[in-house]
Amino acid sequence: MHRRGIFLLGTLFFLASVTTSFGQDEDIFGITRKARNPKSDSRFGNIFRNVQEQFSFQLSTGAAYYTLKSEFYKGDGQVYPITQYQNQDYGYFPLTDTLTLTSRQLLLPTVEAGLRLNLFNILTLGGGYGWENSRQAPFEGGGYQFSLQRSAYKASNYYASAGLVLYDASRRRFLLKMKYKKFDGANPELKMRMKREFEQRIRQNYPWTISVEAEVGKVNVNQGEPLVPKVYQADLAALEDQFTYAAALRIGYELSEYASVFAKGKYMQRSFVNNSPDFAAFPMDQEVYSVQVGLAMKIPGTKRCKITGCGVVMKHNHNGVEYRGSSIFTLQNRKIGQWY
Repeated sequence: MHRRGIFLLGTLFFLASVTTSFGQDEDIFGITRKARNPKSDSRFGNIFRNVQEQFSFQLSTGAAYYTLKSEFYKGDGQVYPITQYQNQDYGYFPLTDTLTLTSRQLLLPTVEAGLRLNLFNILTLGGGYGWENSRQAPFEGGGYQFSLQRSAYKASNYYASAGLVLYDASRRRFLLKMKYKKFDGANPELKMRMKREFEQRIRQNYPWTISVEAEVGKVNVNQGEPLVPKVYQADLAALEDQFTYAAALRIGYELSEYASVFAKGKYMQRSFVNNSPDFAAFPMDQEVYSVQVGLAMKIPGTKRCKITGCGVVMKHNHNGVEYRGSSIFTLQNRKIGQWY
């Protein structure tokens, strides 16, 4: 009985050791499949590098199309620099009723740069800076026109964002498990075939991510030089900084663990108020539809191996510390078919 107990304890110890080994997913030559090894000699350094790896820099450019609407109201003798359409005699035009005019324009290029934090592959937090350079098209509607004296402008937007990851490799794995779970009660032959198919698909590298983001920011408009000297017409000098609100759909493609490209479609609302001393203030409500493509670069937490003579190109260990042997633009732990 005593020998049987020792045998059972030894067997349990062996199984636990095997389970731990498979859990760490170690390979020969010290190559690791999962980056769970220390990235630094010190505990603080390891924590810092693990946190650092969740941040990424982003740079994107694209184009946008906006509509800008403003309502001009009749009042006690209030007049605005509104002219009849294509009329060259500019002057103040008294309103007999409320008049709504709209301006539409293509913005090209638009540029954004920012920093993004990944939280458990579920949520994202970020912030950044956006820039655009364009000309303000005239307001038109109802046979009337309202132009700006200085139509060229530059606008900058500082924003903060929060996002939710809808679909990525981890969610794909979860859905695959749910899909193939229904074959657990199938006949042995079908169950085995579905199991091999599941294992093959689960090992595939899935590079796509889909997420939604919400943004809030503040826009600053700087006018350019006068294009045409229209002395009776307003300019952008009296525009006040206003808050912006936006929603975006983002689709990303991972080139490696650290580099990815993405496309983002965004809808933004923002308003301006012109407080020119020459005539009554009027609000301008703007809707912006933009599409951008960009590059995102994570800050590597794993140091590049610089040991002379070490030719390992995958993640590997030296004295218990993890190193990478490839560029951040390349998959670190490549599989068959991913080497070139």
